[in-house]
Amino acid sequence: MGKAFSRQVSRLNTIHGKTYQEMASDCDFARSVTWFNKMRWEEIENPPEPGLFPAMAKALQVSERRVAEMVAEQWCGVRPDDTVPERLRSLVAVLRGVGVDDLPVIEQMAQALSDKSTAEFDVERLSERVTELEEGEEPYTRENLEGLQLRAVP
Repeated sequence: MGKAFSRQVSRLNTIHGKTYQEMASDCDFARSVTWFNKMRWEEIENPPEPGLFPAMAKALQVSERRVAEMVAEQWCGVRPDDTVPERLRSLVAVLRGVGVDDLPVIEQMAQALSDKSTAEFDVERLSERVTELEEGEEPYTRENLEGLQLRAVP
């Protein structure tokens, strides 16, 4: 099982530049700067008590439910829904609060980002294919171009 709680502390610190001091301050120092530092390096053996979940949610920029899920995963080895990829768990928790009328907008945005990712993958794949051509081989022959077909985007 994963270290979801520690990964969230690490992600906030490393990727988003949030310091342990800021995390401790955001939870009104219910946990110390040292505690967050040790959490990041997976040196904390006992989970925060449920009474601290609201403060932890604020410090970790996730919902209280997500804090509970991360605690369950890291310390109990239990995931609430194994079918949701780890990278989407925080997003799913946020989406639970979205109104029904706003869902189409989020679906359109997610589809656009997915299409962008697919296009980037295709460009990378085609670039690799062009560079794989034997030295001196013309990349724009009909035969080579027919081998470089893109997926159709709806």
